[in-house]
Amino acid sequence: MRSRRKFLKLMALATAASVAPAVVPRRARAATRPTRRPGPAPKSEPARSATLEAEIAKQKKATADQLALIRKFELPTGSEMAFAFQPMLPARRRAPAVARPAAKRTTR
Repeated sequence: MRSRRKFLKLMALATAASVAPAVVPRRARAATRPTRRPGPAPKSEPARSATLEAEIAKQKKATADQLALIRKFELPTGSEMAFAFQPMLPARRRAPAVARPAAKRTTR
């Protein structure tokens, strides 16, 4: 938030919005609700072909085999870590280079 005033205004609006449904009588809410018209039935997805199902099963099996191999691998006790995450400092933005006027030379 940019200012305390905006924050307090937002909090007041949120509080009023949460209290408003409890204050409005049910009959008034029911009268203002629009009636829904039944729309067309949702379209079902087209059936997958046998080749597509076979490819999906093949990929699931390959993924499961790879995970089993990774989980089965044992690291020797006391081995070093492969890597350690070290966050980088954000790059500082520099102002665009401005051409400086050449210094005046004085001759003697």
